[in-house]
Amino acid sequence: MKTIRLTTLTSLFLILVFSACKKDNDEKKKPTCRIITITPSPSGNAFNITYNSEGKISTISTGNDITTFAYSGNTVIGTTNTSGVFSSKKIITLNANGMATNVKTEFNSSGTNWSNDLYEYSGTELIKATSTSSTGGTPSVSTLTWSNGNPVSATTGTSVTTLDYFTNKPAQTGDYLDIAQLVVGYRIYKPKNAIKSLLNGTNINSFDYTFDSDGKITSLVATGATNTTYTYQYQCN
Repeated sequence: MKTIRLTTLTSLFLILVFSACKKDNDEKKKPTCRIITITPSPSGNAFNITYNSEGKISTISTGNDITTFAYSGNTVIGTTNTSGVFSSKKIITLNANGMATNVKTEFNSSGTNWSNDLYEYSGTELIKATSTSSTGGTPSVSTLTWSNGNPVSATTGTSVTTLDYFTNKPAQTGDYLDIAQLVVGYRIYKPKNAIKSLLNGTNINSFDYTFDSDGKITSLVATGATNTTYTYQYQCN
């Protein structure tokens, strides 16, 4: 799956209905539903996701890779093993909104081989991302512009990606930007609407969604150079 790299659990809205002096047929509290499996078709490895008692991601596994997450204050550490052998470690720093402000990825156990992504925000809107690495060189800087609560363009050097949205579909669990962030274990986008397409040069990727009777996204169809359908399995409580 391609993700936006600026070098992608949009919030669920729970309707709380108090029971005092209410009739039995009044609206009840909606369950919290989380994606636990993302399955691509016609090919590709599924992502399997588990959560801890606080609803935070505990593990993400795909193919021979499994990433285990540990939480301490505003720091999250995600350690990836491939076939049981250390592969990488992400050190993620979060702000008060739960968005990542810095992600350092170490590719060896000593931490001497690394890349680092620094994220800057205006409120909850990501406006700048700076990528550096242990190999040195010129940092890669990306800037974003927003309109109507959505990021509409990302510029890195001479490369510009434009984004379009479904104005009648809110951002929610299972849309493209949601799962792009879900599978890496941290969030840098909090858009208003579900993304419809990405355009970079002549390359365009379009996204469409199917919903169940409860309004949950059950599948995502990504159309571009290749066509892939992602289906979801949820756990609700």
